[in-house]
Amino acid sequence: MQTLPALSILNPESCEGCGLCCEGIGSPVVLLVSRSEWETVHPFRFPGMPAELIQEIDDNFGGLFRGQEPQERCLWFDATNRRCRHYEWRPQVCRDYELAGRACLLRRDEYRQQIASQ
Repeated sequence: MQTLPALSILNPESCEGCGLCCEGIGSPVVLLVSRSEWETVHPFRFPGMPAELIQEIDDNFGGLFRGQEPQERCLWFDATNRRCRHYEWRPQVCRDYELAGRACLLRRDEYRQQIASQ
């Protein structure tokens, strides 16, 4: 059984060191309907986004079309530092996720229960 790290998940005033909203969401965050849609519409291609970030996303989407399994955490989540590697380019779903909002508190409570049951 994997031991869960004791994160700073009890402080509802900070995301620092948490990252639970980035875990278990699968990848990519936005699922596309078809390969033709993927080739014409890019869900994360913001104006000015660096080419290497676009390539990283494209490689990930392409792998899914080749039959690779989606990853357990967000593509850009740094599990060591427990933060987004490219925060300024995070997708809209991340921008909309409210610190100490209902989803945040439910996820933290679920994690707290997992730790308590170890």
